[in-house]
Amino acid sequence: MKKYRESVAPFADYQQLIQLNPFDAVVCLRKVDTTAFEVVEFNDKLLSLIELQDRTAKNAENFFSKQCWLQLSKFLNQEYNKQHILKLGIGPQEKTFAIHVQHFAKSMIAIILRATQFDINPYLQFIEQHVSPVLTTDLQGRIIHQNVAATQALSREHNSLLGVDIFSLLENKYVNEFKLLFDKTIEGSAFGMPKCLLKDQLLSKEPFYLRTHPTYYNGEVIGVHLFVKDANSFMNDHEAFYYLALMDELTGIWNRKAFKEHWLHHLNDKKQEHKQAALILVDIDRFKKFNESLGESRGDELMRMFSHRLRELCYSKCSLYRYNSDEFIFVLKDATIQKIERTANAILDILKQPFMIEGQEYFISVSIGISLSPADGKDLETLVRKADKALFSVKEHGRSHYRYYREDMTAIFPNEALMEAHLRRAIEFNELSLHLQPQMDLANNSINSFEALLRWNNRKFGFVSPAQFIPIAEASGLIIEIGDWIIDEVCRYQREWQTKGYRPVRIAVNISPKQFRKENFARKIKEALKKYDVPPELLEVEITESSMTNVHETFSILTELKQLGVYVSVDDFGTGYSSLSYLKRYPIDIIKIDQSFIADIAKDDKNEAIIKAIISMSHNLGLEVIAEGIEEPTQVDFLKRHRCQKGQGYLYNKPLPVETIVQQYFVS
Repeated sequence: MKKYRESVAPFADYQQLIQLNPFDAVVCLRKVDTTAFEVVEFNDKLLSLIELQDRTAKNAENFFSKQCWLQLSKFLNQEYNKQHILKLGIGPQEKTFAIHVQHFAKSMIAIILRATQFDINPYLQFIEQHVSPVLTTDLQGRIIHQNVAATQALSREHNSLLGVDIFSLLENKYVNEFKLLFDKTIEGSAFGMPKCLLKDQLLSKEPFYLRTHPTYYNGEVIGVHLFVKDANSFMNDHEAFYYLALMDELTGIWNRKAFKEHWLHHLNDKKQEHKQAALILVDIDRFKKFNESLGESRGDELMRMFSHRLRELCYSKCSLYRYNSDEFIFVLKDATIQKIERTANAILDILKQPFMIEGQEYFISVSIGISLSPADGKDLETLVRKADKALFSVKEHGRSHYRYYREDMTAIFPNEALMEAHLRRAIEFNELSLHLQPQMDLANNSINSFEALLRWNNRKFGFVSPAQFIPIAEASGLIIEIGDWIIDEVCRYQREWQTKGYRPVRIAVNISPKQFRKENFARKIKEALKKYDVPPELLEVEITESSMTNVHETFSILTELKQLGVYVSVDDFGTGYSSLSYLKRYPIDIIKIDQSFIADIAKDDKNEAIIKAIISMSHNLGLEVIAEGIEEPTQVDFLKRHRCQKGQGYLYNKPLPVETIVQQYFVS
């Protein structure tokens, strides 16, 4: 913070405002005469936002660049409390800023600048363009921002509330209820207050309906948005509750009901009749994993943080809805391809930063499917279904990107009910098969173990992605029958290879949490080994952290497996919150480092540190370490330097049919 005048008493109340507003560049000017202004104070964000002529100058004309001051001086002599547009630079280098000029005292003026980028602003654009008055406070209740509608609703004597304590403005009868609302809101949820009123009839002469939303900045709650709505729009409590019924209780954003109602309004809007709209369906990849690992309350916290990051991307013609537990939908009106792709890429970009919960970093990735109206249809059910098919295509091709719906996707992706019906007959019709992916010994480039991966070639739909059918198998309970088939098939191959004199190799089998927790799981393993007379050390049982939530049950099952002599490995290590505690508690042989860490070895020092710590800790505990998802030689070099024993990934080979594996690794 820079100061250029010792006596700034008229502006003393607003010094905190400048420091507390994280969204805007703010500069305070004192009016000397009709054309001359001097600089009193400004915040550091101003320096990063625009180029100044002389940052030490007291005279505003010398302080700002000539191009900037030429425009600003015109705004200062126009009517206050209106939004203006400031343009700096020329051609491709031109930058656009939204400017608010606010008059605090007889001679004191604040200029608030906010960068605009295309039509999307990352923080408060949806607040600024809201038709109702909106006040934004910090965590203590001091007002740090008011939108255009709020400024227009204020009288000339009280044309700015910036820096004022919101609690001091409330009529006494509403203070206690508001405090409860405020405290709950800064915990991360949105709430409604049917009646509220400010002193001196500020913003409204009659009690108004107040809606609170947490203000997020860089993933953290830094304050509260206060939406002032006309209480007359709620003729009775039923109508007030109806409005609240359109909001998602957990995240405070619009819900599925609101999505349907708003779309009907869109269809009936003649202004939108010949304009394109887009549905952007955002699905959190493997969110069930987070809920199982974190527990319900922390899973809810993560969901709130995620939804508020998405909400930061909204602007005047972009609305966000929570469609179901882990799916969100953006609706873009007047949507050009440029706007659609800019929004989709922005969604992917904002998730590159981790979410912090109790000091632990968590990363979320999403898959995105897009449908267009009217090209793909106009009714909501059709558009959502087509966006969902595009989403399935994304998941089949590696997740964490976006695709538009295409007509050929309809033939590729049947509905879930039909797919489940076919999956129930998959074993009977001999449609399932195993592919094996080699695990390379990094010390000597030999291979003595493989991971078994399931494939499904359906008689009607052809090859179906595991990303599509495994969740259906899990949800329907078919995963247990399929899992038993996999174990039997692996043991059958082991017996066949043994008979042919092939060298012994270990095969890892992924075990579903539902299968693992079945009372007779260890007995089934024992029976399969006995049926095919397979040495137990040639079978590896691969489980995830979500399988181990019940301590006593997990210990009992793992002990039985170790008594049989099979190997036990933990998949996706490092992605759950309980990783360290179970290493010493359970009889585990192998740790598999999750591929998300391996992919970013060269990009993120933290990932390097985590991988080194996992390898070192595992060695100290006598555990073998396997790195998943190796695709580049530099990753191998790093893993070798830190004595990781094994690795698997496309650098060595993709999962291959068993017959191909036999030809490449046993016969040749």
